[in-house]
Amino acid sequence: MKCFNQVVVIIALLGLLIGSAFAQENEAHYYTVTTWKIEIPQDGSRKEFNDLMKEWYEKITSKNDKIISERVMRHSSGNDLRDVVVITEYASWNDIAAANQKQDELVEAAWPDKEQRQAFFKKFNKYSATHSDEIYRELPLLRK
Repeated sequence: MKCFNQVVVIIALLGLLIGSAFAQENEAHYYTVTTWKIEIPQDGSRKEFNDLMKEWYEKITSKNDKIISERVMRHSSGNDLRDVVVITEYASWNDIAAANQKQDELVEAAWPDKEQRQAFFKKFNKYSATHSDEIYRELPLLRK
């Protein structure tokens, strides 16, 4: 009987550990990382680019309740200083799609006139040489 009780205790402990691991995985946040190669064209300026980024943040990112946080970073050392990296944090995988849908709604609200909307994106796109997109998932076991 003593051996049976030990087996039951071990199975119960394993169940708790496995359940805890699944709970932590469900708590893991997701991050999109977009890296832009930015070039300042003849008809542009760093100020205009920064103003466009600020406008986007104020009208879109800051109003998107599916985004937990966002960091915009500029490459500051090395051979190629054109990189701008945008890291956006979401509570779940599903929130990425929900945030994209909300973003579409916010873009429509921010620039209800189609010509104004196209003008904003035309201005922004003249700074973009290339970009890449990735999605990462947090490893909750390494969280502080």
